[in-house]
Amino acid sequence: MNEKPKLTLCMIVKNEERHIARCLASVQGIADEIIVVDTGSDDETITICERFNAKVYKHQWEYDFAKARNASLQYAAGDWILILDADEELDQDTGSFLRSLLHNELPSRGLLKIINYSGKKLDENEAFEMLQTRLFRNNMGFVFKGRIHETIETEKDSTSYFSLPCVIHHYGYLEPEEKLKQKHRRNIRMLNEELSREAADPWLIYHLASECYRVKEFEKALHFTNGSIYQFLSKKRMPPSILYFLKYTLLIELEQFEEAHMGIDKALKLYPDYCNLHYYKGVILFRLNKFRAAIKAFETGIKTHNHHAEHLILRGVQDFRAFYYIGACHAQLNHEMTAITFLKKALKINPQHKPAQTLLSELKKDQRTNS
Repeated sequence: MNEKPKLTLCMIVKNEERHIARCLASVQGIADEIIVVDTGSDDETITICERFNAKVYKHQWEYDFAKARNASLQYAAGDWILILDADEELDQDTGSFLRSLLHNELPSRGLLKIINYSGKKLDENEAFEMLQTRLFRNNMGFVFKGRIHETIETEKDSTSYFSLPCVIHHYGYLEPEEKLKQKHRRNIRMLNEELSREAADPWLIYHLASECYRVKEFEKALHFTNGSIYQFLSKKRMPPSILYFLKYTLLIELEQFEEAHMGIDKALKLYPDYCNLHYYKGVILFRLNKFRAAIKAFETGIKTHNHHAEHLILRGVQDFRAFYYIGACHAQLNHEMTAITFLKKALKINPQHKPAQTLLSELKKDQRTNS
């Protein structure tokens, strides 16, 4: 009988005493080995890691995330490597299956669902989901590339992957505002340095756009987003769907609905299976008072099956958010009873959704007044 494959968790950390225990506790009984590369902690991070029987290796920080990641891979003895950051944790329920799902016939890359929480407090409905490569076979030539926003690459088995029904929770965007600003300043500096070496790399320009979006510099973010899309197209490469997610998020934030309306169908031709773009099309049409067309867009999004593995999706676009907007459209069309039905459907899924609560209350109040 074949032995079960061994699993190594690899991490890079610096001054993560606030988060690291939660992360390491989430892999107890799942990871056979924990490798931590510390790049200069002067708090209790290393002590906490050692308490969880992690093997800690100190490496000088060289302003290169890929270099630090690759250092951690050198120490791994397991058959498979799992990647987590200190501000993440493996889901307690779905993560418990991870080890039992690994076997030798699988492709070399495993995708796990990442749930990114945002806002001022933890709210599972204010979160974004996407699949990322967080699991891969050891000793198969996988290396990280990129000084910042590093990605995993390999010459062998580069296209085949499998998806695991395991979830990683990421809490990094819930950091206090000042800490986020510090990260933003550091990331902008590193991205600009990298762009000065590798002119017009479209991924780096996207990450610049993303950093600007996080600190609400929306005009600047839109400029970089369009620049990234242009660079992908000029290199005859398909712009990743995440760029269109960001572009239409920004156009909606900036209330540039006419411009958004002119371009979104082109984006949907590239990614017809992207439910978030159908949802955004509905929002744009709603804001342009095209209520019947908006309902159709939301209904299309609800029925869409996402075949592309790495779409970024805002939670609720195929249920409570879409139901709210369909209700709002019917309210504008004076279909009060239909509107109430959809608002109730939205609130059944997310009872805390304030726009649905408010509109439902107004419609019920109008009914009482008119009866």
